[in-house]
Amino acid sequence: MQDSFESARAPVAGEIEAIAVVGLCAAERRRYAMALAGARDYVFVPAEQTVQGIEVIDRLVALVAMTPSVRGFVLEYDDETSCAEIIGALSAPESRAVLTDLVCVLDLVCLPADLGCEDRAALLVDQVEFASTLVLLEPGERIDFAGFAAALGLVGHLAPEARQFIAEADAVHAPERWDFGGRPPAAGWTAILNAEFRPPAHTGGVGACRYEQARPFHPQRLQAVLTAALGEGRWGRIVRSAGFARLASRPYVSAHWDQAGSLLRLTPLSAGPFVGAGAELLAWGQELAVIGFDLDEAGLCEALDRAVLTDAELLAGPMAWLEYTDEFPAWDTAHRS
Repeated sequence: MQDSFESARAPVAGEIEAIAVVGLCAAERRRYAMALAGARDYVFVPAEQTVQGIEVIDRLVALVAMTPSVRGFVLEYDDETSCAEIIGALSAPESRAVLTDLVCVLDLVCLPADLGCEDRAALLVDQVEFASTLVLLEPGERIDFAGFAAALGLVGHLAPEARQFIAEADAVHAPERWDFGGRPPAAGWTAILNAEFRPPAHTGGVGACRYEQARPFHPQRLQAVLTAALGEGRWGRIVRSAGFARLASRPYVSAHWDQAGSLLRLTPLSAGPFVGAGAELLAWGQELAVIGFDLDEAGLCEALDRAVLTDAELLAGPMAWLEYTDEFPAWDTAHRS
């Protein structure tokens, strides 16, 4: 992992550099982005302009390309902009600016409330997991050392490759160069599934586990486990889980499992061929990474194991599975063969 980690930080040359700045705290995000632009002698582009798309950025690059003193841009993005879209636009061959750093400005004091808000949790996790630099706002008098340590442990699990910088006064972080065209920083859940995750030195009570199971989930029993896990916190407070899953009631489609806070989304990935019999059925199962506070890994895994198909249900085959009550949101591709 270390070799790939270092290679991803290779310098980018011959292009006008772009630093993207995201964050849910709009005033603090803008203040830091402007300070960063001033410290680097870069052109600051506010969120009101970046929201208009990559074409606006390309026009700005063309306007200043003939000015030797301009070395780069700091691009502020609003809350609704997907980090994947930012990386895609600024890593495309036709882009006239190259992304070298994706900065997430993060208020750790507000972190618990943001994760508890269904509308903000997914946005927050998206920004943290894609970041190459996490700028942690200095909490000042609001500090709760136990809470601060827990928040640090959490972001260390969500974004293990991101550099952390605690912002004090008008200080900005040292230059960071990440080759986003090669690959973005690996999210914690990806590293867990790849068996490459290294927990931070101080976890603050945050833990992680990996769940694997060959058999598909029974949709009703999975709903019951989710209610107990996310609604009641029966096996610890699960903040983030992600990976790949199968519902028996939708046997021809793999799903991306994407949970942040109290919200779980199952998104269809691809429609496979009609399922066969015997051992072929056992290849269609679950691979999940779970991150949270005070996790009861054994209890959670046992509960998930009880939610998959029994021997008798598995042998009944896909035509029987299609009859199971399934209250998960419908997919257009759910029953494609």
